[in-house]
Formats: sequence, C-alpha cells, structure tokens
Amino acid sequence: MDIKPTTITENADMFNWQMAEVLNNINIGFFSKDIANNKYLSISEGCPKIYGYTLADFYENGNLWYEVILDEDKHVTEEEIRVLSKGEKSTAEYRIRHRDNSIRWLEVKTLPVFEGQALARVEGIVYDITDRKNTEIQIIKAKELSENILDSLPGIFYLFDEEGRYVNWNKNFEKITGFSGNEIASLNPFNLVITDDQLALENAIKQVLENGWGEVEARMITKTGKVCMYYFTGQKVVIEGKSCVAGMGIDISKRKAAEEKLQKNEKMLSHILDLIPQSIFWKDASCNFMGGNSVFARMVGVEDVAQVKGKNDYDFSWSTEEAKKYQKDDMALMKSKKPRIHYIETLTQNNGETTWLDTTKIPLKDQNDEVYGILVVIDDITEKKLKEDKQKKINEDLIKKNIGLKDFSYIVSHNLRSPISKILGLASLFEKENQDAGLNDELIGHIVNEVSNLDIIVKDLNSILAHQNLGGRLMETLSLDQLMLESKQSFENEIRESAAHISYNFERVKTVKTVKSYLHNILNNLICNALKFKHPDRPPAIHIESFDYNQFVCITVQDNGLGIDLVKYGNKVFGLYNNFHLGTAHGRGIGLTLAKTQAEALGGTIELESCLETGSIFKVYLPQKPAH
Repeated sequence: MDIKPTTITENADMFNWQMAEVLNNINIGFFSKDIANNKYLSISEGCPKIYGYTLADFYENGNLWYEVILDEDKHVTEEEIRVLSKGEKSTAEYRIRHRDNSIRWLEVKTLPVFEGQALARVEGIVYDITDRKNTEIQIIKAKELSENILDSLPGIFYLFDEEGRYVNWNKNFEKITGFSGNEIASLNPFNLVITDDQLALENAIKQVLENGWGEVEARMITKTGKVCMYYFTGQKVVIEGKSCVAGMGIDISKRKAAEEKLQKNEKMLSHILDLIPQSIFWKDASCNFMGGNSVFARMVGVEDVAQVKGKNDYDFSWSTEEAKKYQKDDMALMKSKKPRIHYIETLTQNNGETTWLDTTKIPLKDQNDEVYGILVVIDDITEKKLKEDKQKKINEDLIKKNIGLKDFSYIVSHNLRSPISKILGLASLFEKENQDAGLNDELIGHIVNEVSNLDIIVKDLNSILAHQNLGGRLMETLSLDQLMLESKQSFENEIRESAAHISYNFERVKTVKTVKSYLHNILNNLICNALKFKHPDRPPAIHIESFDYNQFVCITVQDNGLGIDLVKYGNKVFGLYNNFHLGTAHGRGIGLTLAKTQAEALGGTIELESCLETGSIFKVYLPQKPAH
C-alpha cells in the first residue's frame, strides 16, 4: 500500500487543527481581540464554557466580557488596561455573572501587541478559578475561627521562647498591660512584674522548661504603673524544634478563676484548647456541633471530640426542653450578630441534676459580615456557685453595710463638701465690718439656699441607708395586677399629658411575696423614668410582664424612650445623682439608686438592657423565697 507523503504545509495545518481541538476541549479560554475596532479576531470554545455565552455572542458584542463583570470588580479592568497600555503583560482576577446567573471567579492573563506606538490587539487566556477561590474562602474562615477562639477567652495569653522574647500574644495582653504590640515585642516577662516577684517568676519559668509545667502568683505592673496580683501558668511547647513557654495570666485580685486566651497559631490550637479548663465548642449556622475541646467532650460524655461533630443539642443527655432552649438562643444570637458575654444559665440533665454555667457566646462572621456559626465558652461554676451561696448568707449584711459606707463616703466627698464650703465662705463675709444690710440679706438668702441643698443630700442619704435592709418590714403576698392599678393611678396626670400607653401581662406569675412599699416604689421609679425620658418623636409605650426565672420572679419594665448608652454609662446607671440625657427633663438622680438598693434588700437585683433611640428594658429579680 502506497503512502502519500505529506508536505510541510499539510503537517502545519494538521498540527494547528489538533491544537485547536485540544484547546476547545479544556476549561480554558483563548482569545485574540482587535482593540482599535473592538472586535474579536479569534476565540476558543473554552470561553463559552466559562461565560455561558456562545461564540456568536462574543463576536457580535465586543464588550460582552466587560458587561458580565460584577460592578464592584470592574475597577480591576481599569488597572488591567493601564498595564497593557504600558506594553506590559497583565494578570487580573475578578468575578463575573455566568449566563446561568451563578457567580464565577476568573483569572485573565493578557499580552499586548503594538503597531508602532499604538496598542493594536491583545492576546489572552481566561481561566475559571472558582474552585480555588472557594477553597481560599474556607481557609479564611478557619483562620477567623482560630482568632475568634483566642480573642473570646478572658485573661491574657502569651508565648515566649527560652530567651524570654515574646513570640505571640492576644489582644487582651495589649489592652491589660497598656503596651503596644511593638513594645511587647521588645519586652520580656520580667519587665511586667515588680522586682520583689521576679525571682519567683524566674523559678517558675525554669520549672516549665525542665518539667513541662509551672505556675506562680506575682504582681504584674502595667505601663501606667498599676499593680495587680496575677496567677500565671506555663506549659512547655516545642515549635519548629525550639522550646517555648505558652501560658495565661488571670487577675486573681477580682476572681480566682478565669478562662484562658489562646494564641493565634493554628498549629497550636488543638493543644492549647485542651489546656483550658472551660468547655469550648462551636456550631454551624444550623446549630450542629462542628468542634470543641476535650473538656467539652467530657461534658457531653464522649471520649473524643470528633464524635461530637455533626450532632446537635438533642443528641446529648440534657433534657428536650433544655436542648430546645439552647437551639432557640443560638439561632437568635446568630440573627442579631451580637455577642453575649459572661451570662449565667443552668443546665438540667435528664436525671434532674442542675449545673450552673458561666456562658459566653460569640457569632462567627466571614469577611462579608455574614454569620456562619457560633462560638461558645462555658465555665461550670456549680461548685463555686454553691460556695458563693453559703458565703453570701454569712457576708450579706457586711457587704450591704460596706456599700452604704462607700455611698456615704462618695456623698461626703463630692456632694456635702460643696454646699458646706459655700456656707462657710458666705458666713466668713459677715466678719467684715461695715457690711450694708442689703448685702447681708443677700448673703443670708444664699446661705439658706445652700443649707436647703445640704438638707436634700442628707435626706437622700438617709433614704438610701434606711432601705438597705428590711428592718422587720412585713412580707405579704401581693397581686401584681392590683399593684399596677395603684401605680397607674399615681401617674394619672402624666399618662394623660404624654398620651402614654401602659400595658401589663401577669398571666405567668400573678402574685409575689415581698414588701409592698419596696416593690411599689421600685415599679413607680421605673415607670416615672419611662415617662420622664420619653422619645420626642413618639408617645411613651410601657409594658410590664412577669415570669419565673430559676429561683426568682422576674418583672420586666420595657419602654420605647430615649434609651441609655450602656457602653458609655453602663457602670454608672445605678449610681447617685446621674443624668444621662443632658437637656431633657431630669430629677435628682436618686430613683434608680433607691430602686436597686430596695431590690437588693429583698434579696434580688435589677438589670438593664438598653439601646439609644430605641428604649430600655429593666429586669427586676425577686427571690421566690424572700430574704429575711
């Protein structure tokens, strides 16, 4: 059989045909475009696969490649054109909307071709990098999870090498010590404790490096010179063959136990999590468990935390009611995108045993501020709670008296001193000779006014001190409906003048056993504030409810008034003589102080949730079994 020889031209045509077939069957697009006439000279089958549009669509519309780019990414092409105009090749990444309406990530590499000084055409390759970008997003989420875990724990976390150089630390380290990141990098652990405690710290570090674990109590000194007693722990870890000390510091001047903070190194994450005594776990947006530490594994009764992944609250030993409550709370928190820090809740097992928990929940967000899960830190404080309850009964009177003394000291130093000084100053003017009668009368008027102010302060002080204990006052079972009728009558004029609407619902708890005058005064103060600090754009709407909460009856008073900035004034809300809305109606600033004093005298307390321009919710907790 004779084989006809092929020419060089025929071989070249065959090669070009084969290359075209190869390029048309891979998910890469090639194009050549006439810039001057805005027309494609050639375009491979890969482009329709990537974009979803036909070759005819591209040949008919030279701007189609640009029109499908997302608006927020079109600025990338401006830089691409600038680079090509300089005669340099360009690489750009941006998102497009595919013809099927899905979003795709593209990488475009373009080479300019000039004729003379003018850019004549461009040759380019288009890659679909959607899968690679999605992988990068997952990596970012994992990194954010690590950082959230580290920054969600209380106290300070640190990692330093054998020479004492800090390798890593958490945000709280900078916040508590007052040093910047650059300053910390130049410090060593001995710079942060007072001289008298440096020897003990040195011995503790040696113990860590020799035995793997160590601890010490030492007085830490901040940048501003403030000294606090801290409990420091250390664990020996080996990173890239080098021994380091990883540990935490807990402020034991205020509390004896605190959660540890973790370093931001993912390589150390699982090891550090297991050093922490608190239970830590995180869930996805559907409230399924995604991971946690060994303490959490023991809490739910499994040997390995991997056994928890994919399960939910209904799969564990707590009751169905508890599981339903946790799911509801977690979903609400993720919807709000706001964390809840150190709130106390209970966990009831199926056997009826109740555990007290100190809980912190933080929503996990991606780079687009979308919540994809929740991080939870739980401290089992049952034993501590029982001890505190016993100790509270012993120290309650002493604590209340101490609070009274502090208030008294505050008033004497800040409030009594001013009118007294004015009275003394005015009185001294009488010592001068030849005072005319008119001036003396004026001075006497000022003195009388200051004495009146002094009398008001003394009466306020007496009122607070008088309500710090029950003093044998009669406990009686009160109808909350009847109590509200009396309160509404007290504010009849104010309600009518402001067009206020007051509603209440006591179906869940209808009665409470307490001191009537105390509870009546608490409710009146809260209703008075709601009417006084109403929003100028709407009439007051006040709603009161009651419900059982653990061993307490909770009465909530919700309004739609001005609200209070708790970030700015949170620690002053129940203090004396405070006004958080300058230029609005105000009183002497004693109502909330007296309400809190009376609630605590009854064995309860008051909490506040508030948002500026939205309103406030006061929660009054009264014990089911009143204090004696």
